[in-house]
Amino acid sequence: MRYLLFIWLMVWGCLPALAQDVHNPLIPDAERVWKSYQILEKNRLAIIQQFDYLNSFPKTKDVFVAVFDPDDRKQLHYIYEPYLTALEEAGKVLPDSVLKIGIGICKDMKWSSGVSDRLQHVVLVVAADHPEIFVEQAYKLKKKELEALIQYLADVENNPLCAIYQKLLKNLHEVGAYNIEGKLLRAKGSGH
Repeated sequence: MRYLLFIWLMVWGCLPALAQDVHNPLIPDAERVWKSYQILEKNRLAIIQQFDYLNSFPKTKDVFVAVFDPDDRKQLHYIYEPYLTALEEAGKVLPDSVLKIGIGICKDMKWSSGVSDRLQHVVLVVAADHPEIFVEQAYKLKKKELEALIQYLADVENNPLCAIYQKLLKNLHEVGAYNIEGKLLRAKGSGH
């Protein structure tokens, strides 16, 4: 009986790993994110787990793409949604950290549907709710990086993201960030 219980516990303990292709070993960056997410998932409200998750989350476009959108569609590509949802949720408590990470990645991204689109959504939502922090982080960028970030964020399709984009513009205006508001308006008006 103990033997059967042991086997059952082993199988049950391995179920989370089945969400990821076991024939596809994770690269160290993806494994770090995966492990941190497993801990965060047990208590989403614990700030220490949120900090740990943000510390393990990719900080650059290249690492982000390698973890969530590699050409071979492996790593965490097919299960990226809960990871980016966790990033968005962390933005409610730690918006400065989330925007620093998001802007650090987005300044080098080109919009496409899927993972890139979801990251754009996360950054727009957190930025719209915390425009002062968004402006502070955006002004730390070099001129070309800021222009690239603006273009990336302006690539908003006619869907609920447009409402979030409009909320960001309104909130930027309310906090007096007319320069960035104007850049976002011009980028949207230039065909994006």
